[in-house]
Amino acid sequence: MKGAHWDRANAGVGLSVLLLLALGRGWGPAESAATDGKLPLRLAYFPNLTHAPALIGVGDGRYDKALPNVAISTRVVNAGPEAMQALLAGEVDLAFVGPSPAINTFIKSKGQALRIVAGACDGGASLITRGDVSITSVRDLDGHSVAVPQIGGTQDVSLRHFLVANGLKPRERGGTVSIIPVANPDILTLFKRRQIDAAWVPEPWASRLRSEGNGKTAVDERDVWPGGRFTTTVVVARRKFAEEHPEAVREFVAAHAATVDWIQGHPREAQDSANRELQKLAGKPLEEKVLREAWSHLTFTTDPNPGSITAFAQAARDAGYLKDKNT
Repeated sequence: MKGAHWDRANAGVGLSVLLLLALGRGWGPAESAATDGKLPLRLAYFPNLTHAPALIGVGDGRYDKALPNVAISTRVVNAGPEAMQALLAGEVDLAFVGPSPAINTFIKSKGQALRIVAGACDGGASLITRGDVSITSVRDLDGHSVAVPQIGGTQDVSLRHFLVANGLKPRERGGTVSIIPVANPDILTLFKRRQIDAAWVPEPWASRLRSEGNGKTAVDERDVWPGGRFTTTVVVARRKFAEEHPEAVREFVAAHAATVDWIQGHPREAQDSANRELQKLAGKPLEEKVLREAWSHLTFTTDPNPGSITAFAQAARDAGYLKDKNT
């Protein structure tokens, strides 16, 4: 995988508008004060550690305290395409999501659906293989089955990109690699039952596959990105909501930034806080060993990393999800 770095300089995808039209740019005048109750704001995020700012912001009441005139309701989803479908349907106003679904939705809507308003997390995705299978690189996936959380999600796009980079194709394109979309909890079950050979997943699922499924890391995505950095999670706003309620979006992003600052300054407390929220959502907390290991793969930041997003757009094109090279 040493020669498989994504070429950001040659990505050639004109997505600067996606990032430039962020807070305070390209939106309407500040909204007037609400006169009949709080403004409803519907927020989507995943029950993953890569979405820890959302887990902590919601679970600790940080968002509610920072936005006293906003009534935040939440929607927990399995993966990015599900969140983007809800956004397109007008059922979600803000979402924590991977860059690939955000890019696909932006381009396919001709820029009308959403805006990226902040980064949230870098790193924290890996190709994990079963301990009894001889897979040590993407090239070794020839003839094997690989699970991803959802078709069109960020890990799915990464997998397909790196298959192409290594001369492989998925079976539906005449190749030899079976890509199986399965919700993260079910990936763990299939992995334990030896019904899949590998999985490209975010944290904490990568660490859980290693700990609970006797898995091993074949590829840590940090090793195939320049500088070891790649965007895993961004915050997006539904464009119509952002235009109608720019102040609410600004306040949410400020609350998000404050949460990220707190996470950076209080890593142990942040891990415990995120784990408490995961327990509420999943019924049980992560084991401490898994929690600490998974957290070590993550960097929380409000920087969306435009170079990484452009590279993901090229990867989505390589995977066949985007067709128009002039987009």
